[in-house]
Amino acid sequence: MIAAACGALIFAANSGAATAGDVLSAKQIKKFVPGRAKAKIMGSKVTMRMSRSGRLSARWDGERDTGVWRVTKNQLCIKFKKWMNGATRCSSVTKSGNSYRVAGITFSKY
Repeated sequence: MIAAACGALIFAANSGAATAGDVLSAKQIKKFVPGRAKAKIMGSKVTMRMSRSGRLSARWDGERDTGVWRVTKNQLCIKFKKWMNGATRCSSVTKSGNSYRVAGITFSKY
């Protein structure tokens, strides 16, 4: 249940325009996104590791999942094995400093 909520919150449909920051192109996403990032969702810490090869792992409120990421049409697309019912979700990415914003949630790189 918690994992499903995490996935839904992280990659919910992005219906609004990007807020402060630069909307990244596909090339910029591929360069900026790989690495480790963290965010707070519903008071719980979410951590993600995204490799340059397109693999990812995430942990939220004690639960873990793995999956893949790719870039399509200037959007970051994520697919977890369990979370989000295994569906692929895509969203534009904006960068501000050492953080990026995906579907309304700000992740800080570390």
